[in-house]
Amino acid sequence: MSICIHIPFYNPSPNETVGYRKLTRYEYLKENIENLKKLPHPVDIFVNTHNSFLDDKDLGVNIVKHNLSESDLNRGILTWKTRNNMKQYASLYDYFIYIEHDIKFTESNFEYWKEYNQKLKGKRLNLGFLIFERSNEDNSKYSVHLSKKINKILIIDNEKYAINDVENYCCFWIYDKNFFHKFINSKWWNVNSKVTNYRHTYGNCEKVAIGMHALNIGYFKATIIPIQNNNFDERCKIEHLTNNYFYKFKDVKFLFSDIRSACRFKLDELISDKIKYYYKLPINLNLKDRFLWKFRFINKIFRLINR
Repeated sequence: MSICIHIPFYNPSPNETVGYRKLTRYEYLKENIENLKKLPHPVDIFVNTHNSFLDDKDLGVNIVKHNLSESDLNRGILTWKTRNNMKQYASLYDYFIYIEHDIKFTESNFEYWKEYNQKLKGKRLNLGFLIFERSNEDNSKYSVHLSKKINKILIIDNEKYAINDVENYCCFWIYDKNFFHKFINSKWWNVNSKVTNYRHTYGNCEKVAIGMHALNIGYFKATIIPIQNNNFDERCKIEHLTNNYFYKFKDVKFLFSDIRSACRFKLDELISDKIKYYYKLPINLNLKDRFLWKFRFINKIFRLINR
């Protein structure tokens, strides 16, 4: 078994420190690479970048440099350059991972994916992950992407799964060889594909990282996360090393209400007290969001009128 991993590394200001830990982008990348090398199968890591900063760095990985204009870099085209390289290796590896440079994917996360990917084979259900950041005050873990609590539970073979119909973006994707071939032969592999979650359209960088499980692609019926002891399987949790969203948005308030879209809820508070249980997926999953998305032009008209 072997794993092919591609990482985009945008590094316009090498000495700039970012995030609460005040580390450089390179320091986050190095930490992540050291972690990825611990995965339980042979790993080949390809770092895709745009300048010579990594030329004299001993990371033990493959460095792929792309000649891109400032305009292309600002539009996130570097992330799309990974796809041409990944496609070249489609028949040479058993697993393929695209991941951002500061997302800490661990051996535990990989074993979780292998276990449940096997259980969900043939069901067209996407196995979900939760990206988190930490509060420096008490080390609590906060969900980066979910701004609403999950209130639907699906029962499959007597096991409980939370249905994440809020936001299933998690800054990376992992597929086995068979599904990877399906992906690269689909129209969604193309940079021009329009990818949404029926609330917003993803930008170029996000389109690459969402893979085949954006809601509007429609291949997967839903994204689900296993529940154990009334909470999420611990192995689904992945740390965002930069840890910048929590401190950027933690004081955002509107009329005394918390309206943050990032790091609003702790991971152990994400499951609602009001749960609906299903033994098959509800037909109207995301129906409201799809309807509002289809007629979003009405909102645009009202905004123009009220300027």
